[in-house]
Amino acid sequence: MPDIDRFRYDEVAFKGSHNSIDRLGHLPWAERIEHQLSGTGGLSEPCRALELDLVQESHRFRWTVKHGVNDDGPGLPDVLEVVRSWADRSSNANHPVLTLHLDLKNAPLTHESFASAIDALLTKSFGASRLCTPGEVMGDHEDLVRGARAGGWPTFGQLRGRMVICLSGRGERKLRYARRNATTRVCFADYPGSRGAPRRGHRVFANLFVDAHGYRGNLARVKRQTGFMARGYNIVHRRSWDDSVAGRANVLSGDVLDSTDLFLGGEGYAAAGP
Repeated sequence: MPDIDRFRYDEVAFKGSHNSIDRLGHLPWAERIEHQLSGTGGLSEPCRALELDLVQESHRFRWTVKHGVNDDGPGLPDVLEVVRSWADRSSNANHPVLTLHLDLKNAPLTHESFASAIDALLTKSFGASRLCTPGEVMGDHEDLVRGARAGGWPTFGQLRGRMVICLSGRGERKLRYARRNATTRVCFADYPGSRGAPRRGHRVFANLFVDAHGYRGNLARVKRQTGFMARGYNIVHRRSWDDSVAGRANVLSGDVLDSTDLFLGGEGYAAAGP
């Protein structure tokens, strides 16, 4: 069995949950997150990637975690506290890297003020040393794409006990976030995986809807390039899971968490294939 700690982050596959706050819906929301992180509550293995759908209030930078704009849900700081408390336990001190996708459902107020507000909240919640940032991957290169393609991602071992956070959802907001002050940003930002991998710029996470026409071909184009991360979401059956594994997807984000057919080996991570 390969020594997973030697693999770079972009060479590892992680089991993730799609619309994480909705999974295990018969339980209180905090227990849902706890079970997903721990692999308990009937799950086949832990989730190493969570997706939090964020709805921002119209007049201030305050977010609720919920899939629908009119639904009820907990505040983002409360959800982040559950994640941080889990990571702080002595039994989890050397935990595998956690990946958080923040799916922006709306975009009121200015993009520039959003960047400062979300970075401040995430840094306060987790501490700067716990976060792997675009600047770390970019290194001395001109942009994030070039840094990642040059092998700039830390290894799985170097990322134990740490987190990677990626903005998803509203396109213009995450694009402006990624472009401005890229070396000091806290989050990465994704791009539609149906497009070809960029040659330059500040986005190296590809987001791919699994049941969309051309998924396998799009995934192959993303993973043809060193350094790019591919997230397949909406995985609900074995065929799409197998397509994702064969295509070397990095984040396999599904709605079904208890099936041993949708399984990376028991720990929620594995090498992302040859």
